[in-house]
Amino acid sequence: MPKPKTNLILNNKPQSQITLSEYVTAIAWSANSKYLAVATAAGELALFDDEIAGSQIAQKQRELQPPTEISLDCLGFSADSHWLAAGGQDGKVRVWSLAGETPAIAATLELGNKWIEHLAWHPTRNELAFSFGKYVQIWSAETLDIITTLNFENSTILAIAWHPLAPYFTVGGDGGVMTWNAQDWYEDPVLFEMPTAVSQISWSKTGEYLVSSTLDNLVIVMHWLGHKFDPSPWRMQGFPGKIRSFDWSEGKKSPLLSSSSGSDVVVWSNHADPNIGWEGELLKGHNSIVGSVAFKPKSETLASADENGRITIWKNAKDWVQALDTPMGKITALQWQPQGKKLAAANADGELMIWTESSQGKGFR
Repeated sequence: MPKPKTNLILNNKPQSQITLSEYVTAIAWSANSKYLAVATAAGELALFDDEIAGSQIAQKQRELQPPTEISLDCLGFSADSHWLAAGGQDGKVRVWSLAGETPAIAATLELGNKWIEHLAWHPTRNELAFSFGKYVQIWSAETLDIITTLNFENSTILAIAWHPLAPYFTVGGDGGVMTWNAQDWYEDPVLFEMPTAVSQISWSKTGEYLVSSTLDNLVIVMHWLGHKFDPSPWRMQGFPGKIRSFDWSEGKKSPLLSSSSGSDVVVWSNHADPNIGWEGELLKGHNSIVGSVAFKPKSETLASADENGRITIWKNAKDWVQALDTPMGKITALQWQPQGKKLAAANADGELMIWTESSQGKGFR
């Protein structure tokens, strides 16, 4: 395996290291980069105020929910950073208001014994989508009420995603994906059928493409035509195992798509010749399963994290420039701060680590 170059994107020593009660299931930065939320398999939800630097960040930790021994599995901030939502195995979606000096519960939505596996805020409006079984509900933080309930029909919902720019909402599961028009929820959804189950979906930053992974280890990239998908998607195959993570770049060039499977990280680019389609470049920097890939905002700097605690940083989505070998064990969550100045990662032992941008790495894209 090649060795990384010496250009530092992040400082090798983490700014902060905090230990929570259990396996970290999810982390999320607020859009304004002020807050970092962390959820665990013990049901704990912690909120960190990132205005304080260095070790002082721990003093700004707020326990929004103590351990309940019932896992929290998904969380997210609204686009204006005023709301935080979390859901999990207890069948409840809790929403906190962050507008005041102290976070306060604004709503608790109870779905009986339905496991809340996915939630996602609208990219511009204070509307929250969350899934349970075959259904998705859309909830408004403005009215504190449910806007609509959507029925996927074919199966349990395995993935949800808002279009980043247009009024569309997409759901994936067995048999393909359905896309609803958020301006008219009663209009029939657009169905893109697949002979398999879709396990993950992600819109590109401009909303031109939707990528999905399937349970039979395919990557499928669909071209959105403004109101429907092109009926001839690109299909990538030959992966060593389950597709575990996706992310899209938002650099100056045409969009890049990163994916991880086994110990492999692949970066895909769309060739100028439509007959060639999407081409992949294999990046080798890991010896164990890579569970997360994440592009630094507004750049082509890529981070990837594996089950042995290694975080690899790639310049221009191809050049291995840094390796962060942490004592973390299996990394379960990885996310860049929206401002791009910090990277947060968490692991199966409840550890959270935050690295800051290196002055040596400034200017790298």
